[in-house]
Amino acid sequence: MMEPLATPSLFQDYQQEHRGRQQEEDDEDDDDDEELTRGLIASRSGARQESNSAEIPILTVTQATFSYNDRLQQSAAVNKHLLLFAGFLCLISLLILNHDFVYVSFSHITIRNVTRPEEVLVPANYKNSSIHDVIGEKRKSLQAKAAEGEDCFCPHGRSNWIHYTSCGGAGIKDRQNILRNMMWYADELCAKIALECTPDNWLSKANHGCYAPKNATWDLYFTPVRMNAALNPIEVKTDLIHLVKNLNTSVFHGLRTIHNASAAEGYNEGRNLHSKGIPFVWEFDKPFWKTDLYTKGLPLRKKISQSINHRPYNETCGKLDFDTSTELLNVGELMLEQLNITNSRDFITLHLRRGDYMKCPTDTATVLNYVNCSMANDDVKKIVVLTNGEEEYTKNLTEAFTSTFPTKEMIVLDQFIMSKSFIEKLNESKLLSVHSEDDFLNDNCFRFSAEKVLVPLARYHLERGHTHCSNCDRGGLVMTGKPII
Repeated sequence: MMEPLATPSLFQDYQQEHRGRQQEEDDEDDDDDEELTRGLIASRSGARQESNSAEIPILTVTQATFSYNDRLQQSAAVNKHLLLFAGFLCLISLLILNHDFVYVSFSHITIRNVTRPEEVLVPANYKNSSIHDVIGEKRKSLQAKAAEGEDCFCPHGRSNWIHYTSCGGAGIKDRQNILRNMMWYADELCAKIALECTPDNWLSKANHGCYAPKNATWDLYFTPVRMNAALNPIEVKTDLIHLVKNLNTSVFHGLRTIHNASAAEGYNEGRNLHSKGIPFVWEFDKPFWKTDLYTKGLPLRKKISQSINHRPYNETCGKLDFDTSTELLNVGELMLEQLNITNSRDFITLHLRRGDYMKCPTDTATVLNYVNCSMANDDVKKIVVLTNGEEEYTKNLTEAFTSTFPTKEMIVLDQFIMSKSFIEKLNESKLLSVHSEDDFLNDNCFRFSAEKVLVPLARYHLERGHTHCSNCDRGGLVMTGKPII
């Protein structure tokens, strides 16, 4: 077992000092994270129906592995004939006639038999790929770049700029969501993005533990790509986002300046100027979530289409999005080597979001029930857990999991990659350009982005977090073009 470093990271110290604090902008951003991916997680295609008589074995776990604060969920199914009785008898029957519940005694907690409902679908074909081959294909994909001057959405080039200067700190996913919107606008306006914000000043230190190195650049965290179903690989790297500190500011000279109080008006003015062939720079100096291009409470794309127009994408010229970076892919490959994982079929990933978001229950009993139903009798060898859970929580969860699934191994990935032995291997490999040993340990956004590299490489992914919180995901989830975590 890997030994964690004795010295805690700055993030752990700072997190304890600032526990409970949340910036107003983060509240807006987390809300958008939830809306961005809601309804975009679907059952795997090509599925076959599982027999409705199949039952998951009884699991018994000692009470010692659970916290007294564990929240126990109960669900009741009532025989339809009992509904004819008086109201108070109906209430009693709801408490008595359970078909799927967690029974509690002073000595132990039992996870009862769960009969999988008829409508639950099971994948016909799980991933069964060599990790070496999959990473090799991904590496080629990240290096694939459109020919010089070739731009399917703006074939006549991009003479305009969006200058984004609002750099309040938040998490990496929120920053990507803002840039997804900026790239969407940039396509319609045939513009490039001049980004004033660096990882050091745009990632939150206090609330997310992202102490990015001063000289870090965004291409270490993600790669902007355009989707193209006609190509193999189906995405093409694009050079659309430029840090202002690396630009010659003379690129803005002679351009018409758009500086409106309303962001929506600025966008429409940009469309008007572009249609007339007048080059411009759109000064976007307000936090995106505070502008009229974002309407809280509506799905993201509806927010956009409500107020602005945009040319449609197609299969051969799709939307712009983000993939991992080559550097993070290399770190992910090293993780899998050190975990002795050589085939996708051998492991699944499980994300448990805690810390700043506890609305989806992640207590030990609930998680074991969820994994038990979702994994069933699959011949998975390792469950790799991504979580921001505290040390006591992960200790109890690991002990309970080992007792419940003695033939399988649970790996808490954050503990693994912060262990002394892994850091030594990482330093020996010389994979990192600016994240030295301390920088790697203290930049939670970079580290978690490295962990997420394993998700699409796994046999399947399980999730209990901000955007997905189900009692059972038999055979895992699939991503339909948007991030789950």
